[in-house]
Order: sequence, then structure tokens, then C-alpha cells
Amino acid sequence: MTYPQTRDEYRARIMEDLFRLVQHIEADDNEHSRAEVLARGLHYDVREFFNRARWKPTPVYDSLRARVPLGSPLTLLIQSHGGENGRRTLQGRVQAIHHPGSPNDGAEFLIVPKGCRNPRRSWYRVGVELALTIYPGWVAGQALERTRPLYDHAATPPVRYDS
Repeated sequence: MTYPQTRDEYRARIMEDLFRLVQHIEADDNEHSRAEVLARGLHYDVREFFNRARWKPTPVYDSLRARVPLGSPLTLLIQSHGGENGRRTLQGRVQAIHHPGSPNDGAEFLIVPKGCRNPRRSWYRVGVELALTIYPGWVAGQALERTRPLYDHAATPPVRYDS
């Protein structure tokens, strides 16, 4: 069973399920009817169709999918302007880029780190205190400033009132 990904696919599935539900109701066979299952699925599909957060645009995810080449060596620099993480550098080959699975924009990277065989997952969610920069190749820490990035999403650092 495939799940709809676009609003048009949801609309087509809703219309198909409505047609099947009417057929089950008109058959009036309570013993072998799947009317309840169809009605429940139709209920959830209609809720997803009208869910505003699901269909909101995701410009960071879309531009990452368009600009970042899969399978080539890359350096990911994720900066946290607040909290404990600070700067986190990942070097490796990005195998896949997925949506983070929440209503927020961002990406989930399936990356094979340099010197490893098994892929690991790394998340980037657009936030006030986070920034993502992706460089081509394996770039050392000092050369990051001199290298032109493939992708740069800089978030504004938070306002600090204590300094």
C-alpha cells in the first residue's frame, strides 16, 4: 500500500475510498463489509488533506535536495549559537536526504562518515539558534572560511541581554 504524498494524490484517494464506501453500504452485507475500515481510513485522509501544517512550504529541504549531490564527499558544519553543541562538523558521503518528519523545515541526512562503512543519521531542523553550511570535499577546520560552500543556511543568532 502506497501512501499519498501530494494533495492531488490525497484527493484522488479520498474520491476512490468514497466510491468504495458507497458500494459497501449499498451492498448491505454487514458480515463481509469493510465499510468501517474504509470510513476510518477516509476520516484520516480527509484530516491530512486539510492539515495546514503538512502542506506548508519547506524551502530549506527543497533547496538541499536540489543542490547537494548524493554520494560525493562533503563536509557538513552545523552550528548551534546557544546550548551545549556549539560547532559540529561531519565529513562523509551523503547517501540520502529525507524530510525531518515534523511540521518544521529542515532535513535528515543519511551520511557515511569518513573512514566508516555504516551510515549514520544526522538531523538539521531550522531554528533560531541553528545554522547549516555544506562544503564540497573533506575540508579541514582552518580551511572552512576559505572554501566556497555548496549550501549555506545561516540563522540569525539569538539576542543576548546578559552581555
